[in-house]
Amino acid sequence: MNIDWPKLSDEDIEHKAAIFRDEALSSLNISQGTSVPVEQIAELYLGYQFDFVEDNGALDSDVIGGIDFNSNTIIINAAIEGHIGRYSFTIAHEVAHHVLHRELFLEGRLEKSIMCRGGSVRPIEEVQADRFAEALIMPKDIVIKYFKAIKSRKPYSKRARLALSARVVKSSGLDNVSVSAMEMRLMHLGLIPALNEKMNPILKFLISILRR
Repeated sequence: MNIDWPKLSDEDIEHKAAIFRDEALSSLNISQGTSVPVEQIAELYLGYQFDFVEDNGALDSDVIGGIDFNSNTIIINAAIEGHIGRYSFTIAHEVAHHVLHRELFLEGRLEKSIMCRGGSVRPIEEVQADRFAEALIMPKDIVIKYFKAIKSRKPYSKRARLALSARVVKSSGLDNVSVSAMEMRLMHLGLIPALNEKMNPILKFLISILRR
């Protein structure tokens, strides 16, 4: 199935996610508080039902979620239901496909009715859905606010990055977000350096000044 997916910048996706979240919460009469109720958004605002599969029969073996636009169903591997962070992000990812890709998928599909993709290589539509999902459940202004409120921010090792991300999750009240997802969000917002960034002492000093 070859579909010419939209070319969206990170700023485009950020904007679309923020607009969608505001409209959904307003429609549901929910004020923006701490964690974003993505399950309610999917079920009550968009009208999707959830199908938890035990044996991955409806999904490929390496896929934890999918979306069926025909039946308005979000399919979730039951193994992640108890992992609130992965569960919320999976729903947010499928919501992203609804917002960003549904019309093109329905127009361009052949025999497929479920949109899902596994594997280590992430095609453009999956990368876009990931970025939308993180923007949806980790609002930019909230993340930046609580990140800047932390006095000591020195993300120069993997352990330090995860500890910092955990502090942002706890202080922000975004309790349906995993620490690893928050780490990625901080990186994409430019609040911590990219994983492959070589951190020499001078760069470390400059970043520490900029983050104050």
